[in-house]
Amino acid sequence: MIQEDRTYTRNHEWVKIDAAVVRMGVTAPLLEMMGDLVALELPAADDEMMISYPLGTVESADQVHEIMPPADASILDVNNGLEWDLDTLAEDPYGKGWLMKIKVHEPDQLRNLLMPSAYREYCQELWGEELDLDE
Repeated sequence: MIQEDRTYTRNHEWVKIDAAVVRMGVTAPLLEMMGDLVALELPAADDEMMISYPLGTVESADQVHEIMPPADASILDVNNGLEWDLDTLAEDPYGKGWLMKIKVHEPDQLRNLLMPSAYREYCQELWGEELDLDE
């Protein structure tokens, strides 16, 4: 449920660095806790994002999750098809359910990301027994 080949934010976004391009999305534990998804709003390619400002939302029937950037960056590509295919996001958030590809302006901003084991512990503290992290 928590992939070992990427890092995570405390706001439940994952980050995978592929050379100069960073792929990001929302995590499986977050999606599990949200339940059935009803909407996804993503920014446009070529938008600029800033670390402290939400850039989109994931919505379930009773929750709205604001997607927060892991760093100041330019958005290179957006997986717009997910807005009409929420099942793919829910079923494969680390693969076909990626949200966007970005170019980070200040790589040092990525130093505060959580390693998989730290993110697993963080989720356990938040949700405890409600969440099965071994799936």
